[in-house]
Amino acid sequence: MLTALRGRTVVANQSYAMKTSFLAECFPVLEKELLKEVEEHASVKRFSAHEYIVRQGSFIRFLPIVIDGRVKVFSDEDTVQFLLYYIVSGASCIYSFAHTFNNGPAEFSAVVEVESQLLLLPFPKVISWLKKYPSFGYLVLTDYQKHYRDLLNTTKQITCYNLDHRLLDHLKTKAKIGQSDLLNISHQEIADDLGTSREVVSRLMKKLGANGEVMQIGRKIKVL
Repeated sequence: MLTALRGRTVVANQSYAMKTSFLAECFPVLEKELLKEVEEHASVKRFSAHEYIVRQGSFIRFLPIVIDGRVKVFSDEDTVQFLLYYIVSGASCIYSFAHTFNNGPAEFSAVVEVESQLLLLPFPKVISWLKKYPSFGYLVLTDYQKHYRDLLNTTKQITCYNLDHRLLDHLKTKAKIGQSDLLNISHQEIADDLGTSREVVSRLMKKLGANGEVMQIGRKIKVL
């Protein structure tokens, strides 16, 4: 949701005052009454790298907000995995929000890429806050619009562009959100994100390397 708060560390056993401070700095438009309710009912949890927050087919009961770290949201269809978008610090997940109003299983998975801390808002309270506090509804809607644009971009990439273009765009996105042009990622991981095979990715990486767009440095990839 909206602006990320960089460089802040929030521990799982933080006091209410610290939690209020975090929310107030991240989302200054939130009403004080709402902040008090979030303090009382929300929880903070640390996730290890590669730990699942949500598994496709499971039932979810909270709306996650990433305090720090990075989360990958993807879907599996007929054993083929494809990336939907990333969630970074200060953002929530629109798919989780969509499940606020139904009791069906999740149609996506969300996995932590690096060690992360998340603020977990229970769904019954989320529904109540949407009705009581206009600022909360605005924040959720703004975040929904952002990830909707991400999904449109993913659809355009699949429909309009060749795989080599999608591969380069994917690497640039990874570099941007990770704030580093040196990526510690395998060809198999890239293949999983793009819904293709490792052999195809390896072939296209050679092509991108010959064009001076990427460089393989040991097990890492440098985006030039």
